[in-house]
Amino acid sequence: MKSQDKDPTSSKGTFIAIALCVGLYLAWNQYLTRKYPSFGTRKDVATETAAPKLATSPNVPTAPQQAAPPETATAVVTAPLMAPSDLVFDTKDVKFTFSQNLASLSSAELKNYKSTNNADSKQVELFDRPAAVEAFAGNAPARTGSLAFTGSRSGNNITFTRVDGPWKITHNWTIPAEGYAGKLNITFTNTAAEPKALVATVLTEFGAAMHETKTSFFAPGQPGEKPRFLTQTDGSDDFKNLDEFCKDQTLEIKAKDRKLDFYGIDSHYFAFALIPDAKATYRTAFSGRGTSAAPLCEITTSATSDFGAIAPQASASLAYDVWFGPKEVELLSAFNPHLKTTLGLGWLDMIAHPLLLSIKGLHKFTGNYGIAIILLTLLLKVLFFPLTKQAAQSAAKMKKLNPEMAKIRERYKADPQKMQMELMKFMGTHKINPMKGCLPILPTIPVFFALFRVLSASIDLRHAPFYGWIIDLSAKDPFLVTPIILTGVMFIQARLTPMTGMDKSQEKVMMFMPLIFGVMMITLPSGLVLYMLTNTIVSIAQQQYLNRKFANI
Repeated sequence: MKSQDKDPTSSKGTFIAIALCVGLYLAWNQYLTRKYPSFGTRKDVATETAAPKLATSPNVPTAPQQAAPPETATAVVTAPLMAPSDLVFDTKDVKFTFSQNLASLSSAELKNYKSTNNADSKQVELFDRPAAVEAFAGNAPARTGSLAFTGSRSGNNITFTRVDGPWKITHNWTIPAEGYAGKLNITFTNTAAEPKALVATVLTEFGAAMHETKTSFFAPGQPGEKPRFLTQTDGSDDFKNLDEFCKDQTLEIKAKDRKLDFYGIDSHYFAFALIPDAKATYRTAFSGRGTSAAPLCEITTSATSDFGAIAPQASASLAYDVWFGPKEVELLSAFNPHLKTTLGLGWLDMIAHPLLLSIKGLHKFTGNYGIAIILLTLLLKVLFFPLTKQAAQSAAKMKKLNPEMAKIRERYKADPQKMQMELMKFMGTHKINPMKGCLPILPTIPVFFALFRVLSASIDLRHAPFYGWIIDLSAKDPFLVTPIILTGVMFIQARLTPMTGMDKSQEKVMMFMPLIFGVMMITLPSGLVLYMLTNTIVSIAQQQYLNRKFANI
């Protein structure tokens, strides 16, 4: 009788399985690199490029210098300047600075977040350039610019007013005493003696610094996202990276007579978003590239509303809820649940969101997110233990019956189809199912990818330390210690795991899988590697226990 080592169909099946695993991994990373082109590079918001300044009055916070097209250039008309101190709101969580000539925010420094882990790191600046929001009666320019606003401040409200023909246009911002949720009300008042038709347009101009990134399939790198334009209508997202607008300057996003759930801009952990209270017709398009000294990608969103005829001294208003801060899941849920989609959990949200809440809940008891990840892993292993037990029992039966199955393979080696039929008949008679060996693996796949998104998107894990050299669980292990340990532990697991039905060549091929997986782990978040390391160690312990339990089955 010939050895089953020479069974070509068995070896072929192993290579096909490995190819499918590698193909799935490559496809997943291809999806991520297409959806998040900067996948692989970490970038904190507004820390690498200072916001450029417009050469105007030194007393007025300003917008970046960008020449407007000749047909839309607006002459700067001076207005009485507010005191610089009146343009600054220094609240518990944010230091807001306004620009009078833009009637908008020029800066928002988030006090609770630093740009890096360094002790002397600056606070996160939300904007790479001022977030200009300007209103026009009738025809509007192609982009925002310096206008003649008068200004006044009362408590936590700041008001900017200008005259545009028969219309008095007022921007009123309400700044929170704490937190990140504010309001913007824009009012158009007809100062003429007769009714006037009003077709109002609100221009919102966003911009962010662009950075080149490099990734590869086998070293996907630190998860990150380039600045994105955000828009959602009736729960349907249409998020686009800003650099797409710069690369394809004909790109547009339109919505006719719709009420948007929100629109704005984000950059990984932070967002600036507006939630309108009424329908409008929206158009978003490329508007500029900043300056050579401070290259930005800039886009403008126009929101047009037809109010019909407005009586003399009557007004029409537009209201917005505004978010300027971190993408923290509880805060976003309390402010506007639609904004949770900016976390980028996607189709994994049903799994990822409970995992995130579980980690946060465990952190309240442990005070360490690394320990919380370890405890969550232990809980998941307990939850999936019945599946692991079934797989071990099936593997024990397969091992016991393997000599009989080897005889069947030898007997029908010239007829692979007949061989498979006889093997299936044999396994059915003895009530064994080889697919049960995959059961413990299948649930871990979506959990793995969900945790990948949680650990890369959750601001709670940003700069969260574990112990020793791991000072940021959302970043890769700087010394590669945990990926190396994980690779070693996975080799041990492979040696201890019964490879029922595999010949010697298959076993040798499978021994390379820990090395391949270890290479993949090198640039992934250390929190994710910590999960995999804990999961593997517990799996080894469970496997040894079950092997002894079913040794005499």
